[in-house]
Amino acid sequence: MQQNVYTCLKPESCQEVFTESLLCSGRQETVSLAGQMMHCSALAEDTPVSVSLRLRAAGRVAYGRSVELVLAAAREYFNSSATLRDPCMNLARSCLLLITDCPSVVAEELDLISALSRLEDFNVKVLPLQVRLREDRLSLIRECVSQCPSAHRQATTLLELARLLRVAGDDEATRKGQVLTLLADQALQCQDFKASYSHCQELMTTGYSGGWDVCARLGECEGYTDLPARQKLMAFSLTHCPVASIQDLLAASSTLETQVLYQAVNYQKDPTQSEESSDGTPEEEDSEQSADLLHRTTARTMQVLTQTGETTRAVLSAVTDKQWWRDSLNYLRPLQGHGMSTGDASANHNADLERQACHPFYESLFENPYVHPSEDVYSSYDYTPCEDFAEVLLRTGKLAETRSEGQNLFPATEVLLQLASDAFPRDMTLALAYLLALPQVLDANSCFEKQPASALSLQLASYYYSLQIYSRLASCFTNAKHPLYRVDPKELIRLVTRHVGEKQDDNANWPAEVDALIGQLRAYSERLADFTQAQVLQGLGRGVDTQRFSSDAQYKKETILGLAETLDESVYHISISLAQRYSVPLWEVYMTHLEFLFTDSGLPTNEIESRCESLGLLATLKNDPEEFYAHMLKYVYPAIAGSDLSRLLLYYSLLESCDCTKYVTTAMKPDTHVKLLKKLKAVARGLDYRKLTDESSDPLCALGPVLTSQNVLSISKLLGRLPLRSAAPSSSTLASGGGGLGPSAVHGAWLRKLFWHGDVQLLRKPPQTDGEFLHAYDTCAKYLDRLVPADTVAFLDFITFSAQAANQLSVETRCEISRRALKSLQTATEKNRKKGGDDGEGPASFEPALSHLSQSVAHLETLTLDFPLSLKNSDEELVRSYSRLYDLSRSEGPKVHQLAVTMAMDGQPLGRIEQLLQVAVGTSELSVKGVMRDAVEQIILAFSGDEEVLKDYPDPLKVLEGIVAAVHIHVENGGGLVSSDNVLAWLRPFCGDDSRPVRPRIEVLKVLEHSFSLSEEDIRLLVFFRSQAVLKAGWPDRELEIKDIAWPPVTGDNMTDPERNPWVSLTSSLLTHSSPGSKVINLGDEVLAMCRSLYPTKHTLPPQCVSRVSTLLLDQALLLPALKLMAESGDEQLLSLVLDQLKAVSQVDDSKCDSELLSLLLTAGLLIGCVETAYYPRLVSHLLTNHQEGGWDVEASARELSQAGHSAQAGSLLLAYRGTHPGQLTFSSALSVIRQWL
Repeated sequence: MQQNVYTCLKPESCQEVFTESLLCSGRQETVSLAGQMMHCSALAEDTPVSVSLRLRAAGRVAYGRSVELVLAAAREYFNSSATLRDPCMNLARSCLLLITDCPSVVAEELDLISALSRLEDFNVKVLPLQVRLREDRLSLIRECVSQCPSAHRQATTLLELARLLRVAGDDEATRKGQVLTLLADQALQCQDFKASYSHCQELMTTGYSGGWDVCARLGECEGYTDLPARQKLMAFSLTHCPVASIQDLLAASSTLETQVLYQAVNYQKDPTQSEESSDGTPEEEDSEQSADLLHRTTARTMQVLTQTGETTRAVLSAVTDKQWWRDSLNYLRPLQGHGMSTGDASANHNADLERQACHPFYESLFENPYVHPSEDVYSSYDYTPCEDFAEVLLRTGKLAETRSEGQNLFPATEVLLQLASDAFPRDMTLALAYLLALPQVLDANSCFEKQPASALSLQLASYYYSLQIYSRLASCFTNAKHPLYRVDPKELIRLVTRHVGEKQDDNANWPAEVDALIGQLRAYSERLADFTQAQVLQGLGRGVDTQRFSSDAQYKKETILGLAETLDESVYHISISLAQRYSVPLWEVYMTHLEFLFTDSGLPTNEIESRCESLGLLATLKNDPEEFYAHMLKYVYPAIAGSDLSRLLLYYSLLESCDCTKYVTTAMKPDTHVKLLKKLKAVARGLDYRKLTDESSDPLCALGPVLTSQNVLSISKLLGRLPLRSAAPSSSTLASGGGGLGPSAVHGAWLRKLFWHGDVQLLRKPPQTDGEFLHAYDTCAKYLDRLVPADTVAFLDFITFSAQAANQLSVETRCEISRRALKSLQTATEKNRKKGGDDGEGPASFEPALSHLSQSVAHLETLTLDFPLSLKNSDEELVRSYSRLYDLSRSEGPKVHQLAVTMAMDGQPLGRIEQLLQVAVGTSELSVKGVMRDAVEQIILAFSGDEEVLKDYPDPLKVLEGIVAAVHIHVENGGGLVSSDNVLAWLRPFCGDDSRPVRPRIEVLKVLEHSFSLSEEDIRLLVFFRSQAVLKAGWPDRELEIKDIAWPPVTGDNMTDPERNPWVSLTSSLLTHSSPGSKVINLGDEVLAMCRSLYPTKHTLPPQCVSRVSTLLLDQALLLPALKLMAESGDEQLLSLVLDQLKAVSQVDDSKCDSELLSLLLTAGLLIGCVETAYYPRLVSHLLTNHQEGGWDVEASARELSQAGHSAQAGSLLLAYRGTHPGQLTFSSALSVIRQWL
């Protein structure tokens, strides 16, 4: 068309006109078509992808012109719309959305459309064109607020609307401030003070100055009771208000501050009342109100009191009331009592009073003074003198006292003390002035005691009491300009102290008031001396707390004694001088130093000895030998190594020098130790002397490691004076005097070491083979003549019958050593007889030794017999352990007997025990019967409560079962070593003893009845025992005798007839004659246990008897045991009865169901029968939880349910079994899985 008709127009113009006509067509599809004729994104216009796209892009309207066309069309549609729901509004939105990158002008138009819906939400009726033409867009927000009473609670929505309307253009801070101002104003009008303050607080945070007016109105609102918040509002308003409003706002702010002051006072009087009348949080009120109150100046307070109305009159009325004074002091006392300052404590770096604080005016008069930052009036112009509550209270009180012409005296003591405490770290001269104004002089002591202990505080206390004493002893106030206060404080303290000391020597009688002041002066002078001394200690760098040293007597003593623990001569002498000054006994100082020398000094022994002599410690320490010995034994002796013979020699030498012998309770005295140590030092290097002399241990164990062929003879002679722990003679007590460690025992210990470990000279290589061990014995045999026969036997037992010997030596080698030793001992015996020696009793006797070795040889020869070899070569570890025990027993009667008892308890065959007793040497007095009897007696002791007798066997009943089983097998095999009568005879007293526990006796009877074929007499006896046990449990007061048991023979007829069956009769009697609800015994459980105990016996109940017993239980309302008894019977009729009983139960609880019953029902296959009962849910849950333990197949159970017509139940069971979520356990899903999984 352009080429044929509009040739005068450019193609671009035609394209634009065509596109514009499409946009303004009023139809949605043509508007969309127009989007294909334009560049809708600046990026798409700049970056064409291909040639074809470039050709297509060449026919489109440029991006800039496209935006103009879209905006023109959209504005036309927008302006022509009557409402937001006008169809033209949708066309306007569609035009704008054609521009995909959405520049700011397009976004503004879209936001304007979105704003219309928000305006409708607030019920603002306005044409879209009016919205566009509205110059003051904030007026629309104002209309929304006016239309909606709760608009102040929709701040987020209104702020978003303001953004869409471009209120205040792009200035987001101004826009937010204008909207929040409107909302805060509406909330204030609605008296929603919290919401209004929230908006004002945000205005203050953003610093929007235009909100000062609404902040001021909220701050002036009396209905808003949060005074700290109102103060913040007034401060913001004063900062941003016009000049003309400052005066009115200042007046309102002053009124508000007066209210804060009055409320803070009321808070101290009655905190609960203040909390009820405030909207702020208690923490904010407490901190801010207290801060306001404590930092209010007197001048400011008086200004407020003269400028306010009713509040001012209320405060003035309270101030003139006596109750106000009492309440104000009550406010002050807690602060004073807890040591809290009522003044400004900020930036106070002189809290420890280490520097003298003064007013800045006097700063040049002192050396290194401290000036509090709050007192510095010369560094800046913003200084405002701050008076705390105590100062205001003091001035007000004095004015009130003057106004009453002295009739109402103000109690100034507490206020002055508080002011003095506050002034100490800021201005010590001012603090002293406050204290000098006290009505009672001694009241100042409470203030001094609260101050940190420093040189300045203690000197100031001394100066205070010196002034008071001087002023009372000399009339110094006749002249108003008396020079007393211009005297150097140190000179005044010295003068008064000297004068008081001189008069005290003359026994001067001071007035009571002056005498009290003198006592305080002396106390603080003493504390100052202590503090000075403590400063010296602190200079030593030993971590001494000087303040605690001057005030804590125990710490002082511990510090002095701690200083004595040093090698520094100067520090040591300081500790001596401190001890003398503070009356610490020098004995304790010397003892502490001596303990330090032994334990922590690190000095060698010779230097410790020389230091003791040079310091003269013993001259003082020997004055209390008993305490000296006790201290050395408790603290010094444990720190000395047992192998440090030199240090031990010094230790015992000091005890001997201090005459401690009579206080030593051990057998060896210090002089004996000294003599022994001097000789042992030369021959027994490395000996643990403490272990050697320990009366609770074997001295030979300590000697063994140090004995050699070179020193054994010397040591054996020395140790004759070493007393033993036992007075009874033994192989180790054959010394010259008969009470020490004999040479024979020492040589025996050495020979043990020689045999196993060799010797540097005699046997350089430890033996390894049998031949080497025989050679080692031959070497040792050369010295056996130095041993008495008893020690010879002990040595031979150690090398042939110890665990080490059994591990390293063969039986043949051990036997050969024993034979050689026996031969040597026989030769020695003959020589002794020829010499006419006395072969009497005791360790020196040869006959017992010969007998002992003979048995050893005989025992070792038995180890090659068949039975010991069978034990040794057994595949069972337990049997092999018997071989080891028999090997080391040496056929000694007690050991063999214990081994036989152990085998019996392990359930070993009686024949094996008999073989053991037969092969052992010299054990003819032992028999299998006696062994079994002893084993049974030990089991009886275990049943009776003795836990030690069978500590290796956890269950005595299992042990008894093993013994009974072994006897039973032995009897069945025709053995006669032990019979069932024997076992019954051993156990009969236990079973018939009423004092024994009931349950073990019944269990023993069950074991016997199960294992042995008993006679009628024995059966009757067992029935008697069982009946007696049951009777005692149910009726403790009733006695039963054997004649009371009228027991019929248990025949077949008796067993099958419920009326004649004895167990049924017993059950009937129990249930009939017992009291209902008895707490002594649970009848249902007892009957169930009784019936179950019959299962492994010939008395097991037939189905008809079980039915009868169950009926008896049901008659007594014992449902649970009846169900269990019938369910485990396996009888079809009884199982049918079980289902009938289950169906009759409408509600299941723990008294009618437990896990055991559920298991029995599942085992009996009653799951299908229980579907219609109340037990089914519990049964399914138990099946899913315990199917592995019970061996139940869940899928098989589900298949049986499905085959029985219970498809839904089967499906639900499968779903739950396979972990399906409970939310998917529906009826339809249960039916579907049946077809899929089964």
